[in-house]
Amino acid sequence: MDTRYRIVYSGRLSLGHSHHEVMEQLARKFNMTEEEARELVMNGSGRVIKHDLSAAKAERYRNELASVGLEVDIEAQAPSGTSGPSLAKPAASDSRASSPIDLGAASDRLGEPNAVEAGRGWGWIQDAWGLFKQAPWAWIGALLLFYLIVIVVSLVPLIGGLATTVLGPMFTAGLMLGAQAQDRGEGFGVGQLFAGFSVRPGPLALVGVVYLGLALLIGLVIGLLFIVMVGGSGMMVPEMAPGTTMTPEQFEAMAAGPQFMLPVLIALLLGIPLAMAMFFAPALVALDAVPVMQAFKLSFMGCLRNILPFLVFGLIAFVLLFVGAIPFLLGWLVLLPVLTIAVYTAYRDIFR
Repeated sequence: MDTRYRIVYSGRLSLGHSHHEVMEQLARKFNMTEEEARELVMNGSGRVIKHDLSAAKAERYRNELASVGLEVDIEAQAPSGTSGPSLAKPAASDSRASSPIDLGAASDRLGEPNAVEAGRGWGWIQDAWGLFKQAPWAWIGALLLFYLIVIVVSLVPLIGGLATTVLGPMFTAGLMLGAQAQDRGEGFGVGQLFAGFSVRPGPLALVGVVYLGLALLIGLVIGLLFIVMVGGSGMMVPEMAPGTTMTPEQFEAMAAGPQFMLPVLIALLLGIPLAMAMFFAPALVALDAVPVMQAFKLSFMGCLRNILPFLVFGLIAFVLLFVGAIPFLLGWLVLLPVLTIAVYTAYRDIFR
């Protein structure tokens, strides 16, 4: 697993910057209150500002913090799940160093999503397998419970489908929080499935509402286009004698017509970007407190910049799901948790 890094405040300000100036810029740029900025600048020496970062992301954080006059150090973290002394020197004897502070949502807009190599698509699955092996039964139990809840809620008349769409990001966020906790060596339990209901539940529910609204809008556009296309063609189905059914050839001819193909193509053109925007949105909101609309944007950009890794990931996942389905879908008991964890490992690669 790649070495991860943390950002530690050195207690020093850049030459030519006053305490008042740094506190003011820090509060404005990183959405901190004046009290939080003052506490960090005046008493935060040795405090961990951000952790679990890639080398590139850590360097971007240092540059951004340096731009407001705050000097920080980059330190290597011990690999998750290992014992023994840390790879990093102690940040400070002060106990505050063990509790990373939150610089606010703006801090997670540093730079753009990383573009990784195509081979990382397979690497995400490998890393996910490594986490899954540490707590296989807990992950299987969490996924089974999740799908059971989805099925039960979906059976509720009228609102079941809407409820699962709105609540889905909360459950997804809980699994992402659990994967992150396990990645840090804190372990994973079935109860992590519900962590999203206590960590930013409002924004996570809003993710579901926005996604639902956009999906319904796309469906409305496609439905109207279909009606217009069919109405313009002057026919709905081929003419058939009473009591007869449509032959496969007639159905294929009708489905191949422009009145059907054009709405399908437009549905793909609109649906794929929506799926890209949704893919990382719950993780961004839950793990990094990114605002909802910003999370959709970053998720879309992260997917767009990593089309090749996602293509590799998708092809391998398809093959694994096909093979896992052969023995009565039993292989999916392992594959579905692994692919779920792979969302987190991909997120870690692209946004950290």
